[in-house]
Amino acid sequence: MKKFISIVIILFITSQAFATTFIKGKIISNDLLNPIIGANIYTSDNLQNGTTSNQNGDFVLEMANTPKEITISLMGYETQSIQISTSNENEINLGIIKLLPQTIDLNEIRIIASVAEDRKTPVSFSTIKAKMIEQKLGDQTYPEILKQIPGIYATREGGGSGDARVSLRGFRQENIALLLNGIPISSVENGLVYWNNWIGLADATKMIQVQKGLGASKVALNSLGGTINIITKSTETKQGGSIQHSMTSYGNQKTTFNFSTGLLNNGWAMTFLGSRTSGDGYVDATYVDGWSYFLSAGKQFGTKHKIILTLLGAPEKHGQRNFKLTQAEVDQHGIKFNKDWGSYNGELNNASENFYHKPQLSLNHYWNINQKAFLATSAYVSIGKGGGKWSESFNYGPSLFQYRNPSQQIDFESVYNVNASHTDVYDLGGGNMVNGFSKIIQTNYLASHVWTGVLSTLEYKIDDKLKLISGFHYRYFKSKLQEKVRDLLGGSFWIDNYGWALEGSGGRNQIKHVGDVINVDNGALIHFGHIFNQLEYNTDHLNAFIAASISNTWYQREDRYNYLTDIKSEVISKPAYDFKAGLNFNMDEMNQIYFNMGYYSKAPLFKFVFPNYNNSAAIDISNERVFAMELGYGLKTKKLNFKANAYYTYWKDISILSNEYIQLEDFSQTRALVKGLDALHMGVEIELGVNLNPNTELGLMASLGDWKWKNDVIADIFDINNNLIGTTEVYANGLKVGDAPQTQFGAFLKSTIFDQFTVEIDWTYNDHLYAGFDPINRNDANDRQQSYQLPSYQLLDVHLGYSYKLFNNQGFIGLNCYNLFNSTYIMRGQDGADHNLSTFLGYWGFERTFNIQFKLNF
Repeated sequence: MKKFISIVIILFITSQAFATTFIKGKIISNDLLNPIIGANIYTSDNLQNGTTSNQNGDFVLEMANTPKEITISLMGYETQSIQISTSNENEINLGIIKLLPQTIDLNEIRIIASVAEDRKTPVSFSTIKAKMIEQKLGDQTYPEILKQIPGIYATREGGGSGDARVSLRGFRQENIALLLNGIPISSVENGLVYWNNWIGLADATKMIQVQKGLGASKVALNSLGGTINIITKSTETKQGGSIQHSMTSYGNQKTTFNFSTGLLNNGWAMTFLGSRTSGDGYVDATYVDGWSYFLSAGKQFGTKHKIILTLLGAPEKHGQRNFKLTQAEVDQHGIKFNKDWGSYNGELNNASENFYHKPQLSLNHYWNINQKAFLATSAYVSIGKGGGKWSESFNYGPSLFQYRNPSQQIDFESVYNVNASHTDVYDLGGGNMVNGFSKIIQTNYLASHVWTGVLSTLEYKIDDKLKLISGFHYRYFKSKLQEKVRDLLGGSFWIDNYGWALEGSGGRNQIKHVGDVINVDNGALIHFGHIFNQLEYNTDHLNAFIAASISNTWYQREDRYNYLTDIKSEVISKPAYDFKAGLNFNMDEMNQIYFNMGYYSKAPLFKFVFPNYNNSAAIDISNERVFAMELGYGLKTKKLNFKANAYYTYWKDISILSNEYIQLEDFSQTRALVKGLDALHMGVEIELGVNLNPNTELGLMASLGDWKWKNDVIADIFDINNNLIGTTEVYANGLKVGDAPQTQFGAFLKSTIFDQFTVEIDWTYNDHLYAGFDPINRNDANDRQQSYQLPSYQLLDVHLGYSYKLFNNQGFIGLNCYNLFNSTYIMRGQDGADHNLSTFLGYWGFERTFNIQFKLNF
């Protein structure tokens, strides 16, 4: 009997063991083909016995018996049920499962935005998702979320909200393309990016993709260092929303509200997001008062057409710090010291304040013409208005910033007394003598613009392997720059003697009051046209492309201050072109290699075409030329993701305008235009990600660069009418390119505990960071010393998160600590005459700060 019972038990256990079924698969996003982490996999009859997808999107569901179906769900994606076929096998592999985003146009926007795909696009790229931005950015400036990417150096500028600068592979941001949903948004006048115009952009961001070097974009013509491609959130098809509040240890606060209507009966869906930011700022007098809004509405028309309307903007005002500090000032006053402000009658007055609103409206149309052809078109318009505080002093007298109280802030009381009590008189002409005028005033330096354009891309599948992508981009840009009197600071009026105007006063009224235009009244008119073509070849193992484009830029300047009648310049036309090709080879399911190369002929920026603030165009300004190539390798397994690349970028015929003015014999002032400079940027970059277990991930990165100027040149000096009047030597050969660390290391460790707690530690190390310098100042053949090398520094940030449920709604609490060990370091700065710390001017980084946030979905 005992033997019989034992046999029955053994048979029962054996039958149960054989009945166990393992269901496995890999979950990816249908739009970007990236692995989906944390998707829930379960059966309807056993909700508790489920599993989640890991860092690579893989999952294994263990069941006592083979279920009829399983369900896969994740917030932001459509829930999907999969039927399971009856099988006698213990392991069922469902292969790759694609989840559809609960948004209307994320799949289509990749065509306009040229989103790179893993193991397919032969470029080096890194992708930052919305969840990471939401949980880690805090009150940092927008580009600082990128600082764990090798080759990126993103820092705050003076410390004001949104004031930031980013470098990529040693190239400053005027040589990095910034795209918003595939549309270039870098300034067409000087190439710069004003991040404070996009304070609320982080809330509306779906993902950021940094494409290094040539990149995958067809329209990013200034991507010498690379392309920062920002994809905003789209119209959600599921009803719901969230509310979020965050605060910092120094008083800044932000509240964000998000709501989606879901798919309405009429087929439309709308998503709205708004935020409010306020606070005193970390640096003295860098207060912020900002709003942001994002609205997306979309509708599918049958199976052929889809339209998406997107509006976003961020009206804001914030105090700035534009004066860099010396080491002595930091030692005496601390790193929060700001020399740009003072007070009068108890009212704070920052002489460096920015205020701006730059809404952007775009209308995207997607047309599935047939099974082979797809057309994506985006029409957009942006109207920017605002500016910043400025100041003026009469007849080169003492400036506002030369009046200081014992604490070294601006002494506004003394300025008011000077303006109100001086007895000087001024002859307006013909013996018309006046007094009571202000010697120092505050002004608004205003910069408004209108830019609009259309970008259209046709994707045509020639066959199963060949695809042709063709399109065009046209942009119209018109700007208006003016300086207006803001505050007379105790005087009765201001005198504008039109001393800067080429044609003098011409009978114009020299007496100016608050709101009147002085000194500056000009603008740019730029037309840009671009045609591009790309041929792609794709198989399971081989991906290759060859691309070419041509463009033309038409520049014109108008000036209502320098000229009385003929206010417009001649139209200057500059053609440009580029060529690039790349190849990716997947050797097997784990290993890949890629190579790309390209040549750019880059049209000059507007500021080089008209360098002296008048309508006389520069003489013989040529296109910059760029040759670049890159070789990369990737290894991807379930546990490991390794990337390595080596790049080479040779940049020729660079144009640079001197920052400092040169005073001529007739007391007019001009700037030297440096042409023909060459630079070589080369280096290697490495990234390693390791899944230590299903809940813990380790990441390492390194960037080793060698960026140098490669020649000496002779700079031409022109008068204000651009007549050549002299030359000066520029000795730059062998000098290190400044303003970004040429050596970087980083690491992160992220772990999830009990599916609710997350802990992430980020470490970064920066070395071989040289101060920025103006090459025009290197005019001594005996001075070949490198610019001041800033001390190396390392930072450790800690991010804690807790996910919870309240009334069946998902919530999140996050705590971020930046610079945990309270390190003292210099972020950036300007080289001095002696190339050492004694003459260096710069910005010191923030000490330890905290940010806490609360979020609840509904």
